[in-house]
Amino acid sequence: MDYELMKKLSEADGVSSEEGEVAKLMLEEFKKRGLTAEIDNFGNVIAYKTLSKNPLILGAHMDEIGLMVKHVDEKGFLRFIKIGGIDDRTLVNQQVLVKTSKGLIPGVIGSKPPHIMRDEERKTTIDYKSLFIDIGAVSGDEVRKMGVEIGNTVTFPTQFKKMGSKMMSGKALDNRLGCYVLLQLAEQLSDNVILMGTTQEEVSTFGKGAMTASYRLEPRGFIAVDTSVAGDHPELKPDDAPVYLGKGPTIVLVEAGARGNVAEKKFAQKILEVAKKAKVNVQLEVIDGGATDAASVHNIRGGIPSIGICIPTRYIHSTVAVAHEDDVENDIKLLKMVVKEM
Repeated sequence: MDYELMKKLSEADGVSSEEGEVAKLMLEEFKKRGLTAEIDNFGNVIAYKTLSKNPLILGAHMDEIGLMVKHVDEKGFLRFIKIGGIDDRTLVNQQVLVKTSKGLIPGVIGSKPPHIMRDEERKTTIDYKSLFIDIGAVSGDEVRKMGVEIGNTVTFPTQFKKMGSKMMSGKALDNRLGCYVLLQLAEQLSDNVILMGTTQEEVSTFGKGAMTASYRLEPRGFIAVDTSVAGDHPELKPDDAPVYLGKGPTIVLVEAGARGNVAEKKFAQKILEVAKKAKVNVQLEVIDGGATDAASVHNIRGGIPSIGICIPTRYIHSTVAVAHEDDVENDIKLLKMVVKEM
């Protein structure tokens, strides 16, 4: 596995609506691999070898969860909203980076210390609306002089690291792992197949970028290359999330409790047959909450067969996540065969 490339992808800043840094990296890497690549009006990166009517699309969303500046008070503190589904428990006292026109500004998410909390406060999760960002300013005027404005996105400075012999941790593995997989597919890409880095997946019930691009491109099928919730740690029971690191990519049969995509049966069966032929172990997943870009594509243009093929990942939608190298490599192996067979 190319850990240097994965580190670049993980540490790039790309909160939903601000995916430009990730898109630029993806565009450059696709072109290095000999593909025609462009960025469309919605910020999606679209790459292909040759293109004709009704392509197969493999899409991986480039955006990550984060925050956005909502208000600057006169003491120099920032209030914020959440961009994407972030667990409030993971925000308290985290280091952050505020993205401004003058560059990245470091800060800290502040909260009331436990010394002065009431007993009932200690027993409950702190609502993010009670939190604030401290960037070391002493007034609202100083904040504005530093370049901070309403609408600036905020991300986390988590460093990408290798763990043990085959594990990795980092920011935005959901879904820079999927972006990495697309780049690894690029050099042996078949004709009339599109590799697409999509935008704004995290900020709607179903992803926005994948929907707009797929409507225009009219694919014959869509595969969301994303991450799935790994349940192989002490806080979860097997029936909560029966997906495990190191046991292969997941085939997502149902998303968002059937409110999202229900994979078309012939499409799903073909994927499973290809996995068997490729000798790749896969895990089956039915998701009650959450969805991939497949859920935003399946019902446009009269219906497009769509499915998620995902990489098991621990602790997604927080400031750090953990994944296994073997699952990434097997995801690539499976998708190479899928593209060849379809």
